[in-house]
Amino acid sequence: MPPGDGNIEQIGGAPKLRPQSAEKSTQGLTVEEYEGHRVLIQDGVILSVAVPAGDPSFGYWTAMLPEGTPRTALLLGFGAGTLAHLVARRFPGIRIVGVDIDPRVIEFARRHFDLAVPNLEIVIGDAFAYAAACREPFDYVAVDLFCGRAFQRGALAKPFLRSLKAIAGPTGEIVVNLFKDRRGDVYINRLARILVIHRVERLTYNIVVHCRTAQ
Repeated sequence: MPPGDGNIEQIGGAPKLRPQSAEKSTQGLTVEEYEGHRVLIQDGVILSVAVPAGDPSFGYWTAMLPEGTPRTALLLGFGAGTLAHLVARRFPGIRIVGVDIDPRVIEFARRHFDLAVPNLEIVIGDAFAYAAACREPFDYVAVDLFCGRAFQRGALAKPFLRSLKAIAGPTGEIVVNLFKDRRGDVYINRLARILVIHRVERLTYNIVVHCRTAQ
């Protein structure tokens, strides 16, 4: 449902939300306040949450944090930077590259969210094209490719998964956020065609899959 209709469903481990106030809105994007937190909503779904001090838990974003101690991170589907903040706070000194195809989202993030994340580079572009052309290794790759409620199904295609495998190398970690529906196990099996499934977290609205490139 569109913003302002009352209940807003978050793609994450939280119940339906009722926004308290809308601050800015344009072309399906809205910045609102919910329970003291600034949130970015796209087509009625919470896309990102402003992260205050203290490294709190925020739905599926916390579930996407890596298990190891990465020195480099590639975030495909950057949004307004919720995961970037959590990663930077959890792993001081980490270098982060965030890729997002929607310049409007990045502009909203710059104006209404704090993008002063240390060692962060933001790339506005297509995640699939970026992954295909990327020759730089990353210890941790996060895939969160949604547009509102719409999951970008190319994230499960073999060419893209092979690109992720090459980027992560033999010791890297790849974490994929999936929408939790009746096809969830099918999605996991598609990941398993190319990657090694290490851990699966089934949340209220999401399935977060932690993958490796080798056993």
